[in-house]
Amino acid sequence: MAGPVRMVLTMTVRSEDATTFEAAWARAADWAGTRPGCLRQTLALSPSRPSGTVAGTELTYQITSDWSDADRFHAFERSPEQDEVTAGLRMLRTSVRMELWKIVDHQEGAS
Repeated sequence: MAGPVRMVLTMTVRSEDATTFEAAWARAADWAGTRPGCLRQTLALSPSRPSGTVAGTELTYQITSDWSDADRFHAFERSPEQDEVTAGLRMLRTSVRMELWKIVDHQEGAS
């Protein structure tokens, strides 16, 4: 896939693990940002998708990771360092879905 790509990773996390998960993401994102081809890392939390009971609520997070091209993303994804750096995220998630998208266009806002 030529041109920039966006990896979209949707994860659910137990609410009691949210702070630990966000800290683990920040460490992983800082490291990913130093890898060749990495353009941007974003963590978003869905305000409308908690599930479960009050005591066992799960939160839905979306991680987006933009890369200059699919080859650079796959090199990052398959690296042994990536497995080590993202282990904390994997340990905390209760479900995960990953998709890779080709970025067709990107427009910056006025502010």
